[in-house]
Amino acid sequence: MLRTVCVLVVCLSPAAFAQQSPEVTKYLQATITLYENLEYAKALAQVQKAKSKAKTPDDEARCGVIEAIVLADMGKDDKASKAFQEAFAIDPDLKLPVAVAPKIAAIADKAREQVKKLLAPSLAQKKAEEDKKAADEQAKIDAAKAEEDQRKKEALAQQQKDDDERKKAMQPPPAVAKTGGSSARSLSWIPGAVGLLSAGVATAFFVSASGRYNALLTGTMLTPTTALAARNSGKTEATLGWVFTGVAVAGIGAAVVMFLIGGDSSSGPGVSVALSAEGAAVSWAGQFDLFEVLR
Repeated sequence: MLRTVCVLVVCLSPAAFAQQSPEVTKYLQATITLYENLEYAKALAQVQKAKSKAKTPDDEARCGVIEAIVLADMGKDDKASKAFQEAFAIDPDLKLPVAVAPKIAAIADKAREQVKKLLAPSLAQKKAEEDKKAADEQAKIDAAKAEEDQRKKEALAQQQKDDDERKKAMQPPPAVAKTGGSSARSLSWIPGAVGLLSAGVATAFFVSASGRYNALLTGTMLTPTTALAARNSGKTEATLGWVFTGVAVAGIGAAVVMFLIGGDSSSGPGVSVALSAEGAAVSWAGQFDLFEVLR
């Protein structure tokens, strides 16, 4: 018995109660002193005071363990077993704060086993709830990470798309060439027709202007006002006549040149169209034999 008391005194140092409230620690230290002096009744009284000051489940559990040890040393095994069960009901994995005799350790182990057996369903449910809570938290973290990854992926794809469109806009479109179309010779009738039509219009203007001029010379105009109007109209018609004469000469000249130098459409490129970022260009390419034309 004295050996057990000595062990209890050595192990129940103030550090053993570091997690307890100061008042609980004070009463438990008094319990140790009384227990050391084999004053079990007074020691139990101090334990009861410590339990009355307990503010946390940890305080209650440790007070219960100390009480159970004192009761077991007093030979009150049933009460000691009940006190152990009450303490272990708060914390089934609570370790004994002191080294005890094998008999007391056996009482504590049996009480712990009984409590765990009774609490097995609730402990399993508590563990399941904790696991579910942890799984939910992890699911939220994974969902947030997946959403962030998807957002980054979409942003990267959009950036790549914008870059591709910007590069495409900066590059000129490929040239579109049309070769082997109508030759200049086959199209020479167009400027020729324009030239002939312009020649006819110019002739009509000249004839009209000449008539007005002759009327002014013969004095057939009735008044100075009509004479002035006739003079102005004649000058305008003469000017238009010369304009259309120029158009006629240019059209007929272009028709002659196109007919002379234009080759067959199958002999090579005719009219080509090239597109670029600055605009469009229309060109004609061909070849002819001058000696063949003049012969």
